[in-house]
Amino acid sequence: MKFGKKSQTPPSLFYVHCVKVCVFIRAVLSRMEWPALSPDLNPIENMWDQLRRHVEPRNSAPQNLTDLRAALQEEWDAVPQPTISRIVNSMRRRCQAVIDAQGYMTSY
Repeated sequence: MKFGKKSQTPPSLFYVHCVKVCVFIRAVLSRMEWPALSPDLNPIENMWDQLRRHVEPRNSAPQNLTDLRAALQEEWDAVPQPTISRIVNSMRRRCQAVIDAQGYMTSY
């Protein structure tokens, strides 16, 4: 069936497909009962900290939002891939630390 320029699944079948996908995901994946915004489990917090530590000591501090955005982009582009890999690879240890701490703060 065609809707517009692309062939698509009719809306009623689309809903059935979505339900099947959701059931499959629930059957296959397990999830941790943890707050979605737990900073201990959010590696981007480490990246924000690294960006802050590189932007703050600059000789000319950003004077406005445009300058800040440019400085952050410049520092983000300069982050070495091994640093990103190290942070991503720490997730298993982070999860275990949160489990061991029974939900309380960890060193992350």
